[in-house]
Amino acid sequence: MESEGKITIAYWKIRGLIRHIQYVLEYCGAEYDTKYYEAGGPPDFCKKCWFDEKFNLGLDFPNLPYLLDGDFKMTETVPIMFYIAEKYKPELIGETVKDKGTIKMLMNIIHAAKGPVTSLCYSQEDRSVVMEAAEKSFEPISKFLGDKDFFVGDKPTLPDLHITELIHLVLAVDTEKTFAEKFPNIIALQKRVDELPEIKAFLESDRCPDIPFNNTIAKLNP
Repeated sequence: MESEGKITIAYWKIRGLIRHIQYVLEYCGAEYDTKYYEAGGPPDFCKKCWFDEKFNLGLDFPNLPYLLDGDFKMTETVPIMFYIAEKYKPELIGETVKDKGTIKMLMNIIHAAKGPVTSLCYSQEDRSVVMEAAEKSFEPISKFLGDKDFFVGDKPTLPDLHITELIHLVLAVDTEKTFAEKFPNIIALQKRVDELPEIKAFLESDRCPDIPFNNTIAKLNP
């Protein structure tokens, strides 16, 4: 049972789409519980644990991840991150109309960049194919970041927290170690975020379990 007064977030027992939500919760100092659904292994990769509950949780649009906050329930990754930020630390979504617009744009760009990287991990085993897609997605993002410490302003905002977990995934795939050479500013951003006191404490805690990036059915799970 979820603890009273805490947000609950739920997802598969993988890093997938939940780790960057946890980054936001941790940076905001929010108290929360995490519920994991664990898929089975081969040959059937059973997901019964989720499907038995999926349509009985009162979610308007049943999906993973989902968030519960008292009697409020929602799904979809990016809106969940915005909800958390707006509730606990509104400066993460920008302080001017232009900054807010830029942050919304970047959140969608980053979420879209994750799509092909993850999809290719599930559909095939060639790391070079994944890296080709990742590098193509990161080129305009790296250009936008330039020599800035963070994407918008001089402090972290949602896109900085969102992209860091994607960078971790790409680095795990990149056994040839070429990504860091091509995108040193992206690597510097990742290290900058991971060294934030709130994030560093999270990464060293039992709230950050050592679980795989992808689900059991993925052909590539670095």
